[in-house]
Amino acid sequence: MEKLWGGRFKKNINKEMEKFISSFSFDKKLIKHDLLGSIAHAQMLGKCIIIKKEEKDKIVKGLMRILKEMQEGK
Repeated sequence: MEKLWGGRFKKNINKEMEKFISSFSFDKKLIKHDLLGSIAHAQMLGKCIIIKKEEKDKIVKGLMRILKEMQEGK
């Protein structure tokens, strides 16, 4: 498994930290769906007037930017 932290550390990583970090490859597979779910949730909150339209727009814009960057491999 490729380690995201590369050569940054001189000593071995704590086993618990390594276990936590090892889920990142799986997280990458879920991020698109997580972002789309969060966008839908923000839209629902806006439609139900739980948050203001301006707040909803800012949230959706930010999440869409993250989604675009993720799809571009950034």
